[in-house]
Amino acid sequence: MTESTSVRRTCVVAWRDFRHTVLTKGFIIGALVLPAIMFLVIPLIPMLTQSTPKPLVGRVVVIDERGGMATAFDLALHSKESAAKRNQRDFLGGPLEVQVTVERMSDHAQEAALRSQVADGELVALVIAQHDDDGERAEVLVPSASSPRHTRHVESAAREAVIRSRTLDAGEDYDRLRSIMRNDRVEVSRISPRGEQAPESAVMRMLVPGGFMMLLWITIFTSANNLLTSTIEEKSSRVIEVLLSAVNPLELLVGKLLGQAGVSLVMLAMYGGVGIAALGAMAMLDVVPISHILWFAVWFPIGYFMVAAIMVSVGSAVTELREAQSLIAPVMIALMVPLMLWLPIIENPNGPLATAFSFIPPASPFVNVLRLTAATEPVPLWESLLAVVVAIVSVMVLLWAGARIFRVGVLMQGKTPTPRELLRWVWMR
Repeated sequence: MTESTSVRRTCVVAWRDFRHTVLTKGFIIGALVLPAIMFLVIPLIPMLTQSTPKPLVGRVVVIDERGGMATAFDLALHSKESAAKRNQRDFLGGPLEVQVTVERMSDHAQEAALRSQVADGELVALVIAQHDDDGERAEVLVPSASSPRHTRHVESAAREAVIRSRTLDAGEDYDRLRSIMRNDRVEVSRISPRGEQAPESAVMRMLVPGGFMMLLWITIFTSANNLLTSTIEEKSSRVIEVLLSAVNPLELLVGKLLGQAGVSLVMLAMYGGVGIAALGAMAMLDVVPISHILWFAVWFPIGYFMVAAIMVSVGSAVTELREAQSLIAPVMIALMVPLMLWLPIIENPNGPLATAFSFIPPASPFVNVLRLTAATEPVPLWESLLAVVVAIVSVMVLLWAGARIFRVGVLMQGKTPTPRELLRWVWMR
């Protein structure tokens, strides 16, 4: 009967912490509404990015004493091949329609008047060709109201015209050289273990492990930080004394840990769902095999209880948030290690750096998730299992030490304890 009562009290405390965190406006907006909006917007992204751009219509004047630059610019601006390459680089819309008349002037006598026409929007652009020892150069002037895509199109045409003019001055055939130097797209595909072929993206191969690690880091740190702040607030306002009149310190501690674990699960479900939906929209679900999700499920509770035990014990030992900064600083530095070593670990998941940090708490859960999701060659199973065992032992030690600190510190008032005093509390009978 006593054990049943203790479990019931613990559940009441857990529900109280969960409810007071989840049913707040900030959490609902940040952890529920925002991911829901992202989930709805993801399928609309292809439609939004395929809008029809405004056509480029008007006059362009080229001030060119020699004559070759104006001809080269006209060719570059209206060349189908050049336009196709520019449209391929521009992912914000469909092909750009160009209806531009190119006019050449051989002297600079009317440059001031032409500049005024550009400022008034009467000209699409003014191109001023200059010749020096290095060959042709060009200055492009556009109206302030010119759209970024129109500006990029004119700039690209001017750059191509400069190269064409320099090539012709050197006595070479520009079209032949361009054909030789054409940067053809190389298609890279990946083949899954089941023999299915799909387009490969090296960028996504780097971002997916980082996404797993950041998802773990954000969900764990948010809930653990809630534990820290709520414990400090309840202690400073003496609410915790009222709670301890109904439950014992261990029941209060376990209830708070379980309540914030529920908060982490809610955040994990929302943001994880958005991530999976995004990969599905890009037809890249195969970059996240089921083994990655299973390993994530193993390391999530380990990482949560490891960090939460530290945060709640520090929160019980102080009465103000600023007093906790000095005690929590070493932990925060350790938690920042995976963020700082993200790229080196992804580059060499089985290297000595990644292997060493996969056994060092509290960074080990985040480093192991990075290793396991980034490795092109499987991480040795014995290393992963040993890392799990070491982490579980670390969690048990931290929970034991945190419970003893919580038991003493939760009713302590006055001076902030030093790390040495916290260690003495651990061994206090």
